[in-house]
Amino acid sequence: MREAMEAFWEHGYHGTSVSDLLSEMKLNRGSLYGTFGDKKKLFMAALTEYGKQGREIERQVLEDAGSAREAIRQWIDHAALMCTGDPGLKGCLGLKAAVEMAPHDKDVADWVKTMTHERELLLAKVIRRGQAAGEFTSDLEPRAAARYLITAVAGLKLLGTASPSERDVREVVALVLRILD
Repeated sequence: MREAMEAFWEHGYHGTSVSDLLSEMKLNRGSLYGTFGDKKKLFMAALTEYGKQGREIERQVLEDAGSAREAIRQWIDHAALMCTGDPGLKGCLGLKAAVEMAPHDKDVADWVKTMTHERELLLAKVIRRGQAAGEFTSDLEPRAAARYLITAVAGLKLLGTASPSERDVREVVALVLRILD
């Protein structure tokens, strides 16, 4: 699965041929179709695995950190690390799928919607925790603030494809975190 995910990540859905997938995964055509059904089902399986891995990292960062402020900072810092150097140039598989496929593919659009909703709920919970502890302003509506943070991180990931410096990314992160004050 990792090989398929990497191929789709690098080339996009339309830019990845079945031959590319067979070569990357070291499978024959019959095995690919027997295991996954077709290229689209393999793509959805790759997105599902990508989302699962991302959610696990987010849960660890957001639920295991001490204070809510530190949890949000670590979450954004993790994203920021993926926005510079080679990882930044690679971009985000989820964002690539959203741009390439979601406008005309219901399955991908539903996946994007589900992932975004789950992330929003998780972040809103941390924001509420921070508000209760006096770490964040009580003027914020937690779910709206969560959507803002998601949007800002998505923008950082897009910025990463332009190869920004670590300093450029850190400046944006500092501004994003101000919303919580």
